[in-house]
This record gives sequence, C-alpha cells and structure tokens, in this order.
Amino acid sequence: MLQTAENGLSDDVVTVIEAPRQSDLMIELIKRLKPQVVVTGIAHFEAVTSSAFVQLLDATGEIGSRLFLDISDHFELSSLPGTIGVLKYLSGTPLPSHAAIVCGLVKNQVYSDLEVAFVISEEEAILKALSKTVEILEGNTSLISQYYYGCIFHELLSFQLTDRHPHLERRSEKSKSVEVIGFATSAISVLSNAELSISDDGYPLVRMDVDQWFLPVPSPVKAAIFESFARQNMTESEIDVTPCIKQFVQTEYGFPTDSGTEFIFSDCSQALFSKLVLCCIQEGGTMCFPAGSNGNYVSVAKFLKANTVHIPTNSERGFKLTEDILIKVLETMKKPWVYISGPTINPTGLLYSNQEMENILSACARFGARVVIDTSFSGLEFEYEGWGGWNLGSCLSKISSSGNPSFCVSLLGGLSLKLLSGALKFAFLALNEPILIEAFHSFPGLSKPHCTDKYTIKKLLSLREQKGGLLDVAMEQIRILENRAKCLKEVTFSPLHPEVLENCGWDVLRPCAGVSMVAKPSFLGKAVKVNHSLKHTGSGEQDATYEIKLTDASLREAVAKTTGLCINSGSWTGIPGYCRFTIALEESEFEQALACLVKFKSIVDN
Repeated sequence: MLQTAENGLSDDVVTVIEAPRQSDLMIELIKRLKPQVVVTGIAHFEAVTSSAFVQLLDATGEIGSRLFLDISDHFELSSLPGTIGVLKYLSGTPLPSHAAIVCGLVKNQVYSDLEVAFVISEEEAILKALSKTVEILEGNTSLISQYYYGCIFHELLSFQLTDRHPHLERRSEKSKSVEVIGFATSAISVLSNAELSISDDGYPLVRMDVDQWFLPVPSPVKAAIFESFARQNMTESEIDVTPCIKQFVQTEYGFPTDSGTEFIFSDCSQALFSKLVLCCIQEGGTMCFPAGSNGNYVSVAKFLKANTVHIPTNSERGFKLTEDILIKVLETMKKPWVYISGPTINPTGLLYSNQEMENILSACARFGARVVIDTSFSGLEFEYEGWGGWNLGSCLSKISSSGNPSFCVSLLGGLSLKLLSGALKFAFLALNEPILIEAFHSFPGLSKPHCTDKYTIKKLLSLREQKGGLLDVAMEQIRILENRAKCLKEVTFSPLHPEVLENCGWDVLRPCAGVSMVAKPSFLGKAVKVNHSLKHTGSGEQDATYEIKLTDASLREAVAKTTGLCINSGSWTGIPGYCRFTIALEESEFEQALACLVKFKSIVDN
C-alpha cells in the first residue's frame, strides 16, 4: 500500500510502502522498487535460522538501501530464550555497515511494563547519530534505570551459551562500495549545533551543561526507591500517581483540573515536549521561544522541522518574556504556540511572578495561542516567601471569557529536581483541550515510567506533604544551591578559589531559584590555543593545538578543550553572549569547576 507521508510534519515528501513481512515477497519488492530505506520485521517461521536475514542483507546491500530489522517479536528477556537466527548470524559475522538491528523488550518477563529498546549496529556514524537523536527527543535514561537494566542483562548473560564465537573468530564482511542514503542536512545541522554530551576521550570532564541533580540523594528518597524494588505484587492503587500529581499541580501552581483534564506520564519531559511539537506541526502552528529558553527544547523543535520564532527579551527585564513584546510578535502570527519555562526560568534561574504570568497569559488568550508552561526546573526557590508563588487558576478564570476559543494552557513538568534525585526521572503533562489530547495520542512511541518509579513518586509526594523529613532536607539542599550561586556571583564561598566568575571576566545574572544561571564573558573576540583532543587537555603537549577565536559558537569548545569544563554557550541559551552554568554538582566537582574557570582566565590572559 502506497502512502505519501506528509501530514504537515516536514516539507519533504516521503513515500511509504507498507510491505509484507515474508522475506521472499519483501525481497521481490526491494529488487523492483529499489527503496532507499527498508524497515521490516521477520516472520516467526523464518526467525529461527539466519537464511532470510542474509537474503535481506544481500538484497538491500546490492542496491544501496539502509536496512533496519526489528526482532522485537522474537527476543524474549528470560533465562530460557528461543533461538534467533539474526543473533546467531551476528555471533559469527560482522553486521554490514548498511544494516542495523532494532529490538524492543516487548516480550519481557521480568516486568510487564519495562519499556526499553536498543539498536545493534557496527557503523559508528549510525550509532552516533541515533544516540544524539535519542538525547534530543527523549533525554537521558535515568541512572537507576540504566543500572537496573544492566543488572538484568548481566544475570541473563551469565548463563553459558553454546556455539559462541569469540570476537576475533568472526568472519570478515566482504567490502562493498555501494553508496547508501545519508542523513538529512537539517538533521545533521541540528545534531551538530545542539550542544549534546561531549565525548570525553578518556579525560574526566566537569559537567556544568546538564539539567541533572548530582548532589547527595537524601535518605528518604533512597528508602522510597529501595522499597519500590523490594515490594512484590503491587496493586493498581499503589502505583496510580494521577491523584497525587493532580493535587501537586493544584497546590504548587494553582493549575485548574477537572474531569476533562488528562495526565500523561513519561520518563523525561523532553519526550512529552517532542509529542507536543508534533501536535503543533500537525496543526500548522509555530513554536515561539523567548530568547533565554532551554536550548534542548529549541533543538527538539528544530530537529522535528517545526516552524520556530524567537521572541526578543532584554537584559533590563532579566531576559524575561514581557507582555508588550509578546503582543508585537503574536500580532504577526497565525496559530502560535508559546513555550514558557516557569515559575523558574531555565537557563537564567529567575522567577516569573504571578502578575507577570497573568499578563503573559492575557496576551496569549487575546491571540488564541496555545501555551506550554514548563515547570520541570521549578520548586527550588531560594526565597519562596518573597516571591509568593503562582495561582494559575485565578489567572485563567479572569481571562477565560474574553479569550480566543483556541487559547489553552498545557502544564509540563518533571519531578527529579523537586524530589532531589538525579537517579529518579519522572515527567508529566496535563492537557485540558480535547482536540490536543486526541492529537497527542495519535503519535505513538512514548516511553512510560516503570511501576517502581510510580510507586516511589507516590511515596515521596506523600512525604512532601508532611512536616519535617523531606521538606527539611529540601531546604538544606536549596541553601547549598543559593550559596553556590552567591559564590559564582560574589566571590564569598571558597578560600581555595578566590577568583570565580566575576573576577574571571564574567558578568553574572544572579539567579533566584533552580540549578542554573547565566553569565556573559568579557573576552569574546580574543583567540586561544586549544587541543585537538580532550585527552591532551592539561598534558602540556603543544604539537596538537590550533587557534580558536572566542565567539558564541566556539566558546564551549574552547573551554572544554583547555580545561575539561563543559558549559552551554550563548547559542544554546538564545541570549547572545550569555553562557549557562548548572550548579547541582557534587562538592568536589563544583570545586573543580571553579578551578577550571580560574585556569581558563589565565589562558585567555596569556
């Protein structure tokens, strides 16, 4: 069956052919139609041997077609797995560069809701591109999940397998010069500029460029996580997080919910945001990002080829979105979608007041904008009493009758920072608009939280409502973050490092909350020598260096390759010249970060 896969998702027209799974019929189609990409499974009666797989490899290799073979239906995560011809083939023969194996653990017998998948490829370009794509669209897998899945595979692999070949005994693949389709230019551009994880080349890096919690995990959080894994036969009510999340958004933000509100959960807020961007594209809308937004979310929209607009902000207002500028932008647009990070703004760490948010929502309602409020980085306010909090219900009730009917507000959030745990990742999305709910569910592939995560979240949210305990620990951690922000701003924290951001030539915008802050260097335009590889950083070797002129685009690379410190540049923050620093590091890592800043100043000066 032929389909033209446009759906408003891109300007490119992709012809999709739904083909039979039976290998002989599939191979006949491949030879006749010569597709550029083949995504297929394999029939059960052909899965035991490798002959059908070899024929698919040969057919696609001859015409230069990329092959993605899905073996999910045949891979069983148990101590008695069945024979899979594809894996038997791989044990003795390298996988050709044009082919990759995709496997989702849909037949998992450890936990029925354990949703994880992996790709097998021996082509470095494919692996790098796919890993970067996942990092953009799905975020990083939580550490506890990585460790847990790793333990499962380690236990299962401890069983002795017959007829196994050591790596050196694998037969070599015949070299073929057939050219296969590459990656889209737009995708390569986004992947290259997204400021994703830097490969360390074996050199230890200091990460001030990731939105993760690296401070010590509090004992109540550890206890809740341990209990979730120790429990057996959990009831549905014990892992039903919807009531407590509903109470959470009402208490924290005054977000109104009713019987028509739908809560959707995932491992990471980026995965939920990706689906919202697809809804925006399908509707023919435009994603609007204030200058000074989370660069990861901007990369998501660009990667999915959404129409995007940057809304100007200015330093006098702390790079906050303001009503007057927003109105000027929305006046020129049709079907706008407005992204707002708040109450805590990532990356600046400033806060929107309730009145500021009411003004912004009033402007959005006037033009019928769909608003996405991202609360993922909120909940760590340094002075909550002086700020006052939010009451979105009151704001929305004032403008509901006068607003454009297409106006709606969706609430996106994550609980990792709120619950002080980098190991635990949990995100939610609250939708009130029926059309948007239907559109969201039309896009499959959302990774949902594990039942143990939901049990832990419910337990911890219950603990947060009690006096003392987790709340006291949270206040202690918030004080640490506040002191670190002051350290970078005011040079009062560590006698070992009397020179930090301001004394190192940076103009700091002091944050009011959260785990990140921004600063502008005074040395843009100067040139420094950097190493070609991180492994030469600090080694003193001079034969592997080249000169870089410091700009928004090059500063991140220069700092990383001269000191090992990773920060986000002005290209990521959307604020020209202003870099982003995250401060929720381990104590020793934070001290190293300060030392790196001092070292870079001396490099620039020399």
